[in-house]
Amino acid sequence: MLIVIDLSEQRVLLQDPDDFSRFSVALEGEGDLARVVHQSGLGRLKEDGAHVAVDPVALRALAGPAATEQWDEGFSGMCAYAAGKGWVEADGGVLAHIERRDEPG
Repeated sequence: MLIVIDLSEQRVLLQDPDDFSRFSVALEGEGDLARVVHQSGLGRLKEDGAHVAVDPVALRALAGPAATEQWDEGFSGMCAYAAGKGWVEADGGVLAHIERRDEPG
């Protein structure tokens, strides 16, 4: 699953919601990442600037109609795996690594 944040449009989208084998944030455009993450309700930007702590409730909302009972099971499995690796915060936020999808020009 890939969370795409378009900083220029201040928009957050979820791609491949059924792919529980990966979890990351792809950035496009220019803008204030911390503000977009906060205003969208997605979660919060970590101090390291390399990760977003994603709120599971916000992620489920982004999944929309894909968030079926089967999706919940897959997501729970992904969260359990992440917790075992230390990638889940005390508040339940799941850490997603940030990648730039395009280079600023």
